[in-house]
Amino acid sequence: MVLDAGSLVQSAADVAINIGIFVAVILIGIFAGYVIGALLAAIVRRIMRIKEIKEQIAGSEILSLSFWNKLTDAVSIYVKWLFVAVGLRAMLGWAATGEFGNESLFGLLLQYAQTFQDLMVNLGVFIIFSVVGIVVGAIVYKIIKATLDSMRVEEKLAKHGLQDALGGIGLTKVLAGIFMIYIIIVLMGSGIDAVAVRAGPEFSNISLVQMFKSLIELYPEFVLGGLIIIAGALIGDFLQEKIRKNKASIATESTGFIIKGMVIFFAIVLALPHFQIQENVDVLTDSFKIIVAGVAIGLAIAMGLGLSETFSHWGKKLEKKV
Repeated sequence: MVLDAGSLVQSAADVAINIGIFVAVILIGIFAGYVIGALLAAIVRRIMRIKEIKEQIAGSEILSLSFWNKLTDAVSIYVKWLFVAVGLRAMLGWAATGEFGNESLFGLLLQYAQTFQDLMVNLGVFIIFSVVGIVVGAIVYKIIKATLDSMRVEEKLAKHGLQDALGGIGLTKVLAGIFMIYIIIVLMGSGIDAVAVRAGPEFSNISLVQMFKSLIELYPEFVLGGLIIIAGALIGDFLQEKIRKNKASIATESTGFIIKGMVIFFAIVLALPHFQIQENVDVLTDSFKIIVAGVAIGLAIAMGLGLSETFSHWGKKLEKKV
């Protein structure tokens, strides 16, 4: 079999040309998408870092400027890669029309590029809803906290010695934070629903998606459970403070601490079902009843022994009156 040197050279040249076209198409698509994405990312970064916007959204104890800057950088990076995917998809779509041959190869790559582009677009939809949720949540946080501060809630709690009832965390911050988190997860859930419309019903069957939707549905119950515990902490701290200031012999530091612990324990028992913890709650309730009964008996005995002379004196006065 005689090899034709000219044919071999021609075949090698064709292969080299095809490889060159293949590489050029990919590089041009990536480069063009990156350049456009970089320009748009710079615009997005400049808008998100406008001083007035940053002051309205960030700069509070719940949403720091550092977090906002990191979020801005993340969004800018996403914009670049989104347009890289769009540019690559556009170039491969043009090459797959048969202009350069190798339609099957470019067609296969086009399918992967289309998948990558769809993934980036779906991610973008979710990011938009999430950023809007963070922005709206931060604004609502500031409004609610400012309203509660104007009502002097923290000052009123401090008058009763309840400023440290939540471990040093202000009640106004907790309440405003609850509303902020709810707004964020609701809008993130709306973003997931919007992605599901594009991606199809299979997307909704993903375990992580189902878990997030369950979180949205259960969040009000979690909040109610948390409010019960907060109320228990406030009431317990209030009772402890009152007992501490009482001059009766039985009103000791230990008694106040025990009463506070009982109130908080009772609040936790009431809150557990709202956290979807149903098992062993009855056991805790019965245990709490036993503890309360024991403490009541102990206090009664202590009062009987410690205040026997006082009761005797009251009894003599009552006897004289009769």
